[in-house]
Amino acid sequence: MKKLTPTAMLLISLFASTTFASQYDKPGFVTEIEDGRLWVFREGSKELDEFKKTGEPAKQFSDIGTGPDGMTVKSADEKTLKDYLQTIKK
Repeated sequence: MKKLTPTAMLLISLFASTTFASQYDKPGFVTEIEDGRLWVFREGSKELDEFKKTGEPAKQFSDIGTGPDGMTVKSADEKTLKDYLQTIKK
């Protein structure tokens, strides 16, 4: 059996986390999971691009335990957070 290189393991783990997060995507929203918390962004938003480049935004809003599977939901702006939570309550 071949051993996986560290690069291959990293790529597999990144793909797996992206796949896992996508189950929480809703129309108009993109989700990412970081440290067990669900980050929510508008599709194509500058906040999503910034998150992918630099990590957590300086300004963030949280709703503890109200997300899917009891996760804390976080977003770079309050309106996106509230709108996403409305879509999962329907």
